[in-house]
Amino acid sequence: MVLVAVCIAWWSPLGVIAALAASVATHSLLTRFDMAGDVLPVGGATLRSAPLSPFARQPPAGDVTLGWAELGMGGPAYCTQMLRDGAIVDDIACDGGTAQTGTWTDLAGTSLRLASGYVDRSDGVLGYDEQRKVLLHFNAVPHVFWQMLGERRQADGDAAAAAWVSRQPHVATALRAYHGLWLAPDDPALASPMQAQLRHRLPDGRELNARLLLPDDLRLTAHPGLFTRTQPYALALDGTDSGRHVCDLDTVIASPGGHCIVVAGVCLDATHRPVEGVWLVYWRGHWQAVCRHVFAGEGGQRRSASLDVLAASDDGRLELQGYREWADAEGWHREPLVDVALDLRVEWRQTAVSVGGRGQRARLALPRG
Repeated sequence: MVLVAVCIAWWSPLGVIAALAASVATHSLLTRFDMAGDVLPVGGATLRSAPLSPFARQPPAGDVTLGWAELGMGGPAYCTQMLRDGAIVDDIACDGGTAQTGTWTDLAGTSLRLASGYVDRSDGVLGYDEQRKVLLHFNAVPHVFWQMLGERRQADGDAAAAAWVSRQPHVATALRAYHGLWLAPDDPALASPMQAQLRHRLPDGRELNARLLLPDDLRLTAHPGLFTRTQPYALALDGTDSGRHVCDLDTVIASPGGHCIVVAGVCLDATHRPVEGVWLVYWRGHWQAVCRHVFAGEGGQRRSASLDVLAASDDGRLELQGYREWADAEGWHREPLVDVALDLRVEWRQTAVSVGGRGQRARLALPRG
């Protein structure tokens, strides 16, 4: 706009040069102002969970693909499936195309199913005994295996072919039951049983509790594999529902007098899947949310960061710390951000709020209304 205005007012070669210089100067000036409202998504209702949809009434009748990935750029694709009986199986070769689904061959009259897969870092054959809940890994050359299987089926039938398959060298893994699913025995979910209720006693005697939002049978959910690792809970304070959600009660911060409470929470989509991390803050009888993903710095130096709440005061002020994390060959690293303005998405306003502070700490005052 500055460029056009100057050119119109002073149309000459010198005017064009002056217009360019004025544009550069204006751009440099604007980068010094807080433009967080233009850079960040809006806050407000976006920091609350979506209305939750009911779960399915019946488990899926067939196999369901839960996710897939390629080996390298453009390499072969393999997927994870929940089979029709609830078994979770990884490394199934995908058919390709947009669906990226794996295909199983059922041997009629038997409980054996077979599929191409990724075994011991190379192409192989997977088997699954649906009756015994046993996963089979065959270290076989796939095209040879499938050719011989086809010949056996054609000559002797599926039952004889299944007997031949069982005699091939393989590693058998018995799966274990978990809320309607069948998981590998080393799955971390089996070592951490799902809890129906979580509780946290506050210093002043009040209690935070959280109620599990999942059915007993995870096959009824839209994300059965995810919910073996992460469980959504409905948060309540002294039995009063907050309308907010958490995945645990591991991080709870209370002010000295107990007037302000901060809980690490999440926003859920309609299928109960966590989609956004938030800090849930209870003060003056109301719950508010502050996003745990922020932008730090100003102008062209602004970068993505994460947010920790370090402390809360009885007058509704939070002490915050921005930090960034990265990984390299030596592992994960965490670096606090020092003397940097933080642009936060907050529930009580649509645009971001910018806070700053000396050293590593910034401060945010909650609204009194």
